[in-house]
Amino acid sequence: MSAYVVDASVVIQYAITQEYTPEVRVLIARMYQVDRLYLPEFCLLECTNVIWKAVRFNNLAPSIASQIITELQRLPLQIEPVISLLPNALQIGLTYQLAIYDSLYIALAEQLDLPLISLDERQVRAAAAKGLIIQPLADFSSI
Repeated sequence: MSAYVVDASVVIQYAITQEYTPEVRVLIARMYQVDRLYLPEFCLLECTNVIWKAVRFNNLAPSIASQIITELQRLPLQIEPVISLLPNALQIGLTYQLAIYDSLYIALAEQLDLPLISLDERQVRAAAAKGLIIQPLADFSSI
């Protein structure tokens, strides 16, 4: 079994078709079989905001948005509290000039000693600079 920390840039591609949606769907399918995906408790809030923007600015039907939210809620994701991560996330943010939201994914990966999967290049660079393993999404192009 493998485990990873994933950020909102990855999770949202499961719900809204984008460039890496096929790889994300493979990753999610593996989660039902052998893998575990960890994310900080606010990740689905970030995803919901992206979906809200898609309704507001990109003509996504509200009924479809509701279905997407329901589907995201049903995924067997490992949702982790962030309270204990805040001091480390602040240091990461200050050191690498990252928003605290982005820094929290790095802090979680560090705390759990897991690879990070992200499409955010600045976040990936900071995580790599801290010595974390970055798992490329391209590794999930097929089962």
